[in-house]
Parts: sequence; C-alpha cells; structure tokens
Amino acid sequence: MESIIKKCLPTYDVVRKIGSGVYGSVYLVKDNLKKRAVKIVPVMVERSLSNRNPGDLDSKISHDFYAIQEYYHRIKGEYIVEIYDFHLVDKQVSKQEAKAYLVILMEYCPHNLLDRVLDHFPLSTKEAVSLMIELARILNNLSDRSEDAFIVKDLKPSNLLINQKGRLVVGDLGGIERISSMSASTSAQFTPNWSAPELITHSASRGVTSLVFSYGFVSYFIFSGALPYEHQNFSDRLRRIKENGIVFSRKDIPVRIRALIRRCLSIRAADRPLDFNEILDFLEEEKPGSVEKHLFRRKTDGSSSRPGQKAQSAPQTPEKTENTDRTAEPPPPTPKTVWSRQKGDTWEEPVVGIPFSWIPAGRFKMGCGTWDGEGKKDEYPVHDIHVGGFWLAVYPVTQDQWKQVMVNSFWQKVRGSNPSWFKMGGDYPVEQISWNDAKDFISKLAAINNNRYHFRLPTEAEWEYAARSGGKQEKYPGGMAPETIAWFSVNSGMTTQPVGALAPNGLGLCDMSGNVYEWCIDYYHEDAYRHHAPENPVNTKESSRRVIRGGSWSNFPGELRCAYRGSVQRDFKGNFLGMRLVMTPISRRGEI
Repeated sequence: MESIIKKCLPTYDVVRKIGSGVYGSVYLVKDNLKKRAVKIVPVMVERSLSNRNPGDLDSKISHDFYAIQEYYHRIKGEYIVEIYDFHLVDKQVSKQEAKAYLVILMEYCPHNLLDRVLDHFPLSTKEAVSLMIELARILNNLSDRSEDAFIVKDLKPSNLLINQKGRLVVGDLGGIERISSMSASTSAQFTPNWSAPELITHSASRGVTSLVFSYGFVSYFIFSGALPYEHQNFSDRLRRIKENGIVFSRKDIPVRIRALIRRCLSIRAADRPLDFNEILDFLEEEKPGSVEKHLFRRKTDGSSSRPGQKAQSAPQTPEKTENTDRTAEPPPPTPKTVWSRQKGDTWEEPVVGIPFSWIPAGRFKMGCGTWDGEGKKDEYPVHDIHVGGFWLAVYPVTQDQWKQVMVNSFWQKVRGSNPSWFKMGGDYPVEQISWNDAKDFISKLAAINNNRYHFRLPTEAEWEYAARSGGKQEKYPGGMAPETIAWFSVNSGMTTQPVGALAPNGLGLCDMSGNVYEWCIDYYHEDAYRHHAPENPVNTKESSRRVIRGGSWSNFPGELRCAYRGSVQRDFKGNFLGMRLVMTPISRRGEI
C-alpha cells in the first residue's frame, strides 16, 4: 500500500499501519512539518444492467468518487474527523468490472476511545459522564436534522477517535449511513457485539433507536472497560441481558446513569429513549428527581371491500357535481349536502377507489382502562371524550394507491413512485413515509378530486375510538386475539402483508393493529390526556414528535393494544410506518 500512497502523496513518508476496518486500512504518514493519517479504501463496480460496458463502469466509479466527496461535505463538522484531500488511484477498467483505490488524507488522531478507557481504567465518574455527553451530542448532531440526517452504522469505541485537541470525533466515515454510493469490497457493515438485537435477529433497518442501543453499550464500556457479560457471544449476551438485566461492576456509577444505560439497552426498541435529544436532556439535567422526569417521558411503547373493489353500499357522496374534469375549479361547498350517518355505511373515493366506512359519533373512555391491564404512563388518565362522526378508510393506504395518486407529481420525480422498503406493490401498505410525505399525499388526493372532499390524518382520539369498534372496552380491535386481527412479530414473517387479509373489527376496519403503524395529526406529549378537551380533542401544542398508533409487523402484542401510544419526529421514515385517511364533512373542516 505504500506505493499507492506515494503515487498521490509523494511528499509524505509512511511511518506505520495504525488500523483497519470494514472499509479499508489506515496509515500514519509524515512530512517535514506534520503528521497525517491516510485511509486506503478498495472501490469496485461490477458489470450490471445499469453498467453494461467498460465506458459505463468507468463513468460509475468516477461518479462514486465525486459522490464520496459530496457526502463528506454534508457531514463535516467539529464532531467528524477532518479530511484534507481525496484521490482516486490505480483505476482499472475491464469488461466485467472497474476498480480503484480511494486515498483519503485526514487528520491524525493519536488515540481512540477504546485505548483511552483501557489505558486509564477506571476513568473518573466525571470524565466518564463527560464522554457520554460528548458522544450523545455528536450522534444528535448527525441524526437530528430535518434534511441530510445520518446514522452511524458501526458505533464502537475503536471507531471513536480522540484528536490532538482532545476532542472526541467519529473516525469511521464509511460507517455512516449516507455513504451508499460507495462500492466497498467488503459486505460487512456493523459489528454484532456492539449492535442492537433487532439488526441481528430480525434483519431490521438501522435507525436512531438501534443507534441508541449501541450508545448504551459504549456508555457501559466507558465505565466498565468491557461489555456486559463480556465472555459471552453476542446472542448469549443478549439472552443474559433479557433474562438478568444489566449488572454493573462499579459501585460508584450514579443511580441515574445506571438507569439511563439500562433503558438504552432495552431489548425492545420501543422501550429505549426515542432519540439523543431525550438522552441529552437527561444527562444535562442536574436537578434531583430527574430520573423519573426524563427516563419515562416517552412511552412508545363488519364486511368491507378489498382495495380496488367497489364498496358494498354506496350512500350519497358528500357533494355531487356534473363536472368530472379534474382540472376544473373546485365547486363551493353547499350547506345542503346530505351525509349518511348510519353505522356500516360505506363510501368510495371516486378517483382512486379508496373505501371508507362511516364512524358514527359517540362518547367513550379514552386511555387504558381495567379492560386492558397493560397501560403505560402516557395512557393515563382514562377520560371521557366525545367524538363527532367521520369517514375512516377501511385499510391503510396501499402501495398501488400511493402510486396512482403521486403519479406525475414532483414528489415522484424527486423520490420515486414507491417509497416503501418492502416494494411488493398491490395491496401491500405503503411505508417509509414521513408525516410530511403523508400530507403531500393528502394534498394531491384532494387535488385530483377537485377539492370536493376534505381528507386528513385521524386525530389520536378518532383513531382509538375507531380501533375500539366505536369506543368499546376492547384491548385489541374487535375484542379479538392479536393473531386474528393483526400482522405482528409472531405471524408476519417479519415483513408487511396485504391489507384486509385478517378479520375486521366491529366497525369493519382492517389492520387497525399490526402491519404498519399509522400517523395521527396530534403532536405527542406524555401528559396529553390531562389536557384533552371533552369534544373532538386534538393536541396542537407543538413538540418535536407526532403521534403514531397501531403497532406493526415487527412489534410484540403489547404494542398492538388499542390504547398504546407511539411517537416519532415528523420527518422520520421507517419500514413499519404508514398512514390511513379520514374524510370529514365540510361542516367540520375548520375544526381540525
């Protein structure tokens, strides 16, 4: 590799190899004035339908080289190892492949977190907590962005460097999620010993909650100099954690820090802190009693037609018009519009054919009552609510419906016609859509219907009222067992399934639990139920998260309960998160 370095950095002498990882090797180099580090990454592009001839392969590998530089400029900052220059060396192109070496000249960091902990073990409590805070800030700076958010895929002490200013920085740039344009020669992308259980056992997609788990391991290591149950392999370690919990060898670790690490290392992703904002709030809070305040702020814990088929009954639609031209101006609403108000009535959106069921008005006790028995803190207090009547889609929005609505839209041109992770098409639910994406879909659906109908997401109260078959005392929709009405971790095969394949609840609604979580309008607050209005409540007090409901294909039964509340940031996208539509009478449009 010295010859590779000399070709592009002739003024530097190679001192020694200082490390290697899944994306390449790192060398210490120096000239007459300074020391630097050089990372060498083998890059290869194989022949494919997109790259059939040598010219295509040559162009692709050059494109990847410039994409890597653009990627670095998006993530660079005081928390990322500094890069001085990029070079592409020894490019070779044949009919079958193109390959080269990417040479990155970067700052030299004399230590990493692994060495810092082991060489100075045990670290003082003050230094250990400071390192936890510094690492949480780094990960928050990367992940808490409305655009260009990044996930560290291989978070472990050896990939966290300490630069010459004594600052902690991320050193493994190839381990940050947005480097997908690079074709590295190895397929390994994370270290099992430091990874969340769902990445290994369920092949789940990485996200902030899986990164929180790895952060918990690193934090434990900072204090203990080892992983919990160090001598076990990763599967046995996870089993021990699940059965016995986290045991700390040091007695001087503050109780509140132990509580935070234990929660980060929860086997169930829903029991971990939602993001690093929440972790930082806790770590930087010095007031007594902060453990309860912060650690438990988030608790995320009839017959009908199939999509594409005609509804079995067709009551009068909200408005009638002889003008069927989609580009025409929307007609003004009329106060004389007649709405069907009988339980079991159905209506079909006329352009795409989305079936809706009428949910009659009623009063119910919202929250986790005695009929449930598994309530989380944010599901209380149980309180009386009155919900006005509304039309609710019988199924979550499907991938075919999404494509029909978004066709020829700017959204499709920029992001593609199907955002789903499980691109099955047909009646499979659309997923990997943010709250903003859901709003884009609703706006487009209204536009192609000449704005004759008012579509939106359900409020949290409407969702729970409908899931419980009109506010009945049901733990799961329809009062049935989870296996009967929901696709979840036991029966889903760890993927989404076609909507409407399982039994409906008492209002003829399918997939209210399982398959995919569903966005709601409300902002999430743990104490929202203490402030609900008695009529059609909706939480409009701004926060960083929106409510999601219903559980998904990857969840356990406890998260499928009608009363269970989840929350994520509005720009979050996951392969377990979709949407369901509400259509309300024009007379109620201004209420929500």
